[in-house]
Amino acid sequence: MSKKEKIHTRAITVNSYEMGDGTIQVEGVLTDERFFPSRYYSSNQFIDPGIVHKMTAHLDIALPDLEIRKARAVMNEVPIDSCREIEAFIQKLVGLKIKPGFTKKVRGLLGGVEGCLHLTNLILTMGSAAVQGFWAYYSRRREGTKGVRTPEFDMDLLKNSCWMWREEGPLFARIIKLQEDKDKAGETVK
Repeated sequence: MSKKEKIHTRAITVNSYEMGDGTIQVEGVLTDERFFPSRYYSSNQFIDPGIVHKMTAHLDIALPDLEIRKARAVMNEVPIDSCREIEAFIQKLVGLKIKPGFTKKVRGLLGGVEGCLHLTNLILTMGSAAVQGFWAYYSRRREGTKGVRTPEFDMDLLKNSCWMWREEGPLFARIIKLQEDKDKAGETVK
């Protein structure tokens, strides 16, 4: 086939909002769209082009520990109405902290017959985006202040999370040195 034809798009959008009470709200939307009439095998019928899945999730996350305090999901568009039965399953995430091991825990709580593959994928994307929201919250210059806040956080959040933050790399060594210098000076990272 020499012609490239788009047949499906999955879009995941994640936004983080400062809530003003030491929390951020992370909102995620997953949308699957097909661009041609297609057979939907589970209902044995043809469907028109358009949205097949659209789900929205909200996680209210306490800072600086990145603990999920509130979780909500809405299955806006689903091919089978019974898919909506799992909306409340997201409550299993309340109390979970976004830290190393988060992916495994989410898959255990919401994966397989315990939930929905699409919702699980959305939550995993939201977890890594929440870390970016964490940094945005603390690095934001606020009106009437000279600097930014420096968060207390578990160094394991960064350690070996990617190539740049590998334990033996220069960025991780630099942050460890900063922490050691502050400890020697009797300061704490706030």
